[in-house]
Amino acid sequence: MRRVLSIPVLAALLFGLLSALAAASAFPLMSRFAREAGSSEWVLVAVPALLAALFALVIYRGAAERVRSVGQSLSRGLLVAILTWVGFSALSTWMWCIPENYGECFPGALMISGALGGGQQLLASLAAAAIVGYAIRSRSAGIRKARD
Repeated sequence: MRRVLSIPVLAALLFGLLSALAAASAFPLMSRFAREAGSSEWVLVAVPALLAALFALVIYRGAAERVRSVGQSLSRGLLVAILTWVGFSALSTWMWCIPENYGECFPGALMISGALGGGQQLLASLAAAAIVGYAIRSRSAGIRKARD
């Protein structure tokens, strides 16, 4: 019997993989920041990918029944991108700033992370969302065809 991945698991895998590729594209630039913070350079590749996979798993829960078009999947993908950006910025604030300055550092971390890797992460999230949207459409078309 053939088993297929559920939509949330498929979304988590796609978002994680494409976010890792997007973060790796800015690796030379981000490695300097990692060295300044005293952390591993691979943390800056792994954390956005893991955050994107986690948020995609949560946001795409129940999407097979609710999402009817690729556009609806793209809006969920945009939400995953925004949550990943905010989560990564919060981690960056925690790594680089002292607790008394978290409120002042967080807007700067949002700006820097958005400028350095935001474009790549946005494109990765939208590409993953489009693929998941097409998967949802093709599965629902297959289910409708099997009913007829």
